[in-house]
Amino acid sequence: MEIRTRSKTGPLASSLADVTARFGQHVDTMKQQWLDQLAKDPASFARLEVEIHDHFRCLADQMTASLLAEATTSGDRAEPGKKGGAAATDPDAPRRRGG
Repeated sequence: MEIRTRSKTGPLASSLADVTARFGQHVDTMKQQWLDQLAKDPASFARLEVEIHDHFRCLADQMTASLLAEATTSGDRAEPGKKGGAAATDPDAPRRRGG
């Protein structure tokens, strides 16, 4: 299964090793910029907090896509269940209401 980011035609998800390495590099790069920005303008803290959360949300999305890609490309993955298959039930068992 191909896992793509951003859309059905977007780039393929990166490997977990790539995402982890980029994550560390990204944080190292951005933390100094964020510190400088906050030192220059302490009143920008609220906006900066939102920006930081957005950056980490994006990184979390990349990690999630990579985990899914790696899990679905391994040879020992679970097979998907069949839709609409008959459930193994006792025909004499009482039926539940609403379900």
